[in-house]
Amino acid sequence: MDSWKTLRDLDSEERCKDYGDALNVLEEEYLATEDLACWRSEVVTVAEIDRYQVIDDPDDHSGWLKVKELSAALRRDALLPPVVLAHTTPDERGSYGLLDGRHRFNAALLESRPLIRAWVAHIGCCGGPDADREGR
Repeated sequence: MDSWKTLRDLDSEERCKDYGDALNVLEEEYLATEDLACWRSEVVTVAEIDRYQVIDDPDDHSGWLKVKELSAALRRDALLPPVVLAHTTPDERGSYGLLDGRHRFNAALLESRPLIRAWVAHIGCCGGPDADREGR
């Protein structure tokens, strides 16, 4: 398997759509910095991603518009940027927390895609290092 990378390494290979937002969630929720070498580029099962980010508000017109545009891109076999995930303890919502890529994730669900490209942080699991930031 590939060696561990940092979030910064992956971003230098292929730009993260919302790097700052992903980094904020990484630091606040997972107590990790962008320099923690805990990342791998993977293909993951869509069904294992936390369902908390499913768009279920029919009045979220801008969100649905973006999802429909991305769905059309998937039908054309366009290569979308990877979603950004953190591997977590499996619970009723899934094994991966979504840090970035809500609309891409929803488009994959809408198109019944079984797999999605992802950058995955393995913090304290799967042989990955422990968090490198102190808790509050």
